[in-house]
Amino acid sequence: MPTRFRDLSNTNLPILNNSKNKHLMSYNASLNKFEIISSDVIVSSATTSIPDSFVTQVEQEINVNNITFAGIDAGTF
Repeated sequence: MPTRFRDLSNTNLPILNNSKNKHLMSYNASLNKFEIISSDVIVSSATTSIPDSFVTQVEQEINVNNITFAGIDAGTF
């Protein structure tokens, strides 16, 4: 019985170090394996799959006059 995720038979994990910062684990159904992918890949694929009709609907329903901006509070350090 595997005691580490890396030891499972359906993983394709490279060495995890600073070069894999901001990477996420994802399941690749075509390979039937878990793998590490860049967050940029996820963001770019998510933005290309949004239908134009959805974007148009959101743009029509948002009233910018009802949006207030009180500034950005980053806390204290």
